[in-house]
Amino acid sequence: MPKKPGAPISVQATARHAVILAGGSGTRLWPLSRTLFPKQLLALNGEMTLLQQTVTRVLGAFAPENIWVVTNEEHVFEVRSQIRAINPELNAHVLAEPTARNTLPAILLALDRIAPRGDAAALGTLVGVFPSDHLVADLDAWVRSVEQGLALAEAGRFVTFGVTPAKPETGYGYIERGDALGGGAFDVRQFIEKPRLEKALEFVRSGRHYWNSGMFVFRAGEFLSAVERFEPKLWDWWADRGDRPMAQSYAGLPNISVDYGIVEKIGGIAVVEAKFDWDDLGNWEAVYRLGKKDAGGNVIQGDVLALDCRDCLLISKGGKLAAVGMSNMIMVQTRDATLACPHEGVQRVKEIVTMLKAQGSQLVENHLTVKRPWGSYSVLEEGQFYKIKRIEVSPGARLSLQMHHHRSEHWVVIAGTALVEIGGEERLLVENQAVDIGKATTHRLANPGKVPLEIIEIQSGPYLEEDDIVRFDDVYGRVKQENS
Repeated sequence: MPKKPGAPISVQATARHAVILAGGSGTRLWPLSRTLFPKQLLALNGEMTLLQQTVTRVLGAFAPENIWVVTNEEHVFEVRSQIRAINPELNAHVLAEPTARNTLPAILLALDRIAPRGDAAALGTLVGVFPSDHLVADLDAWVRSVEQGLALAEAGRFVTFGVTPAKPETGYGYIERGDALGGGAFDVRQFIEKPRLEKALEFVRSGRHYWNSGMFVFRAGEFLSAVERFEPKLWDWWADRGDRPMAQSYAGLPNISVDYGIVEKIGGIAVVEAKFDWDDLGNWEAVYRLGKKDAGGNVIQGDVLALDCRDCLLISKGGKLAAVGMSNMIMVQTRDATLACPHEGVQRVKEIVTMLKAQGSQLVENHLTVKRPWGSYSVLEEGQFYKIKRIEVSPGARLSLQMHHHRSEHWVVIAGTALVEIGGEERLLVENQAVDIGKATTHRLANPGKVPLEIIEIQSGPYLEEDDIVRFDDVYGRVKQENS
């Protein structure tokens, strides 16, 4: 039997690791946030995405080789690309969930690397867990708070971080503090789920309640002991899997958050009062509130023409957005969808996403432009029996060797040089040259050049969805049948 974590370790931990959770979907920020390109991958308040801001922040307290990013399998290549732009050393530390199973299984996925079974010394490792989609304004203050939390964890406490509420927010969980521990740290009296407005007002006035930031610090062994005690099914998966890879049975795990599964059940938790400005950017009202406003109180991003508008959030990521005489409104436009609602209606955006899912709409899943490890594709037009795409392949990249049962394709090179393999034969194509690929014919597209390759792809057939792909070989190690 695998060795159990046992009692808390008394010796000082010699290592600290950070786990960044980057698997969320961010449905309340639709239509910018989609399943295949969620909130944490977006730049909502500057040039850096929320994920990149989080990684930069965590680098202030943790060594690059000790930072682990857990994301969904569908996002792993984009996550790697974004963090590689910050620090190439982090590229190898991206872990992929085969399917989303909430924050507790995701943390265990990272702990398999940080404190592998049988490594008793690693059980003393300090571990910090941080969401990837939050906004923090003061990096130095954040680092100081985390260092305080690490010191408490070193002394044997499970630590969370509470933010002094700026308003009666009903979309956040709350923490009620107990006895003071010194230096702005307190015992936790209780955790409180998202309250009604009356309760939220009471919490703000009390001075004893914090917003729950979703950040935690603990020692690995103590966390695993809590899993064994409170979530035996997860413990059995962790402890008794033998040589089976953790991902193999991941889909069968309970969908459970670390708050509900562990944090709200164990005793001896400490809360550090955050000394930094924090927001989880959970809806469009938060993006407006934190954005730079013009003379009319408007936050404007993209190709927007605003006439006589006040206190509006106006964002365009595709086409001209013109607004006249609007007040207290949210308007977000992409190439394929537009959202319009008053500020007080932002919490209902999630209902729109639910309705779209029920209709089977692809507007929930992806944008017209979809990023892939080899580049990207954009849907230009589609009808019942045809679809037209613009495909861009990065220099040196290539798609999988594949075939389709239900569609044929016609490729036209518009920029760069294409290396095309069809039925086992290769040929080079340059600008204005074209090629046809019949149904059930193996084919591959590659870019052997030094500049991006751009082609127009015309698909025709009775079924044109992305699951009509049989993949034979793929340099990116993908096993799902998805767009190449």
